[in-house]
Amino acid sequence: MPDTPIPVVALVPATVVAVASGLAVNVNGSLPPVWWPAGYIPTVGDAVKVLMVDGTAIVHSPVIVGQRPLTGTVAAVPVNGLVPVTTTAGTTQCRFTGTAPAVGVLVRLDWQATTPWVWPSAASTTTPPPVVDPGQPGAPPVTTAGTHLVASNDSGSWSSAGWSSFHGTDLTQGAYGGGTTYTGAWFYGSAPQQIAGATVTGFSLRLGARRRIGSYNAALTLNVYRTTNVNRPGGDTSRVEGPVGIVLPAGAGAQWVGLPASWGQAIANGGGGIAIAGGSYGGVVGIGSDPVSGQLAFDWSR
Repeated sequence: MPDTPIPVVALVPATVVAVASGLAVNVNGSLPPVWWPAGYIPTVGDAVKVLMVDGTAIVHSPVIVGQRPLTGTVAAVPVNGLVPVTTTAGTTQCRFTGTAPAVGVLVRLDWQATTPWVWPSAASTTTPPPVVDPGQPGAPPVTTAGTHLVASNDSGSWSSAGWSSFHGTDLTQGAYGGGTTYTGAWFYGSAPQQIAGATVTGFSLRLGARRRIGSYNAALTLNVYRTTNVNRPGGDTSRVEGPVGIVLPAGAGAQWVGLPASWGQAIANGGGGIAIAGGSYGGVVGIGSDPVSGQLAFDWSR
């Protein structure tokens, strides 16, 4: 029997560069074929580590000196779509969604790319009651509002054969080539019910990056449902509302998407989770690859 060739493997530094077809990595002056990790959004100029296997560069992650900060304080108003945030590692220019956070607000940084995105502070704000003259009518009730962030504590894919060890914590919907049909789900335990009784005014879900399965080079409509499952059940999830169709282009990275506020209200009051099911075969990474995959944001007031 002829000997099997031993692959040539080496871990080497590289730099993300722009090319005519998009992005590539420069490894010692060459531009080898490249595989990108699903949870990383590359930016030109990023320093990365790549595993070279028989001439193909498998990008592991960006590398920096020191550690990236988790939180910071907004230092000034935004300029050109970037807001300066003061952190333990200095002032960082950050992207944001919607209305820019106010100066002085504590925010969390999301480092899916070289330029981080800011999340609003999870701390709620309370207006202290005014001093009332005993001879005057009573003051109006105090209004409390905030954003309640809840991370998923479990995720996975289910089929008629049970919860899939092959797909691990990643979420899958549909059937590939007429084979096994999958559904996927995130679970949250009792954490959403910390704001039970409040009015949910907005509700968002953070999707993990799109998985490289199915027709990965075409757009995928992710069918999102609300479930009544607080924890992973023995069988399929109980989907009670949906679907809401979220169109993911080829190569879609992690992102926040809006869902009906009524779903957030139901989950906050009675518990439950979020699932994907039906439609074309595909999915997104779960908490094993992206710890904040499936995170929920409840905007609430009392």
